[in-house]
Amino acid sequence: MTMQIFNYKTDRRTIIYSILTITIFIASAAAIFLFYKGGFFSAWFISLVAAITALMILSIPRRIEITDDELCIFCISDVTIIDIKEIVTVRKLPRRELRPLFPIFGAVGFFGNYGKFIDFKEFEVVTLYTSEWDNLVEITDIYDDRIIISCRERDAFIEAVNSAIEKIEEQSLQVEASSEDM
Repeated sequence: MTMQIFNYKTDRRTIIYSILTITIFIASAAAIFLFYKGGFFSAWFISLVAAITALMILSIPRRIEITDDELCIFCISDVTIIDIKEIVTVRKLPRRELRPLFPIFGAVGFFGNYGKFIDFKEFEVVTLYTSEWDNLVEITDIYDDRIIISCRERDAFIEAVNSAIEKIEEQSLQVEASSEDM
């Protein structure tokens, strides 16, 4: 069994957005703690910010693994597994095609863009696992689900996925040929 690993790399823009987000969270918590005396509002706010931050951190994409029959997207605490047999297309995606996307449930700029987004151009839900704004790849499966990832070695990634798809198709043709011979 062959396996190829593609690690996520964070670009400068994402690092700046992440630092700004963390700074805003800390400044808001400090302001509430210093200026709002008494009551439970400050405790609720800080607990809510801490919970949202923890959920966002757990969903940060880390690496992509391609085996003979699966494509796995590993986040810090989650794994998305796509069966190679279910992949229809893998293509480079220009950055401008991210513009009509609006987050439904996910993070924008906090160590990347990940989660569920709505595409106002196509009026469908798209899943994002990106850590930079460039080197985007779109994966479409047999259910017309679109997954957008970022990968600095996107040409090698696309070639690895297409190679895995071809191997699966060759194996299914061999199985069909051997069943016809019987």
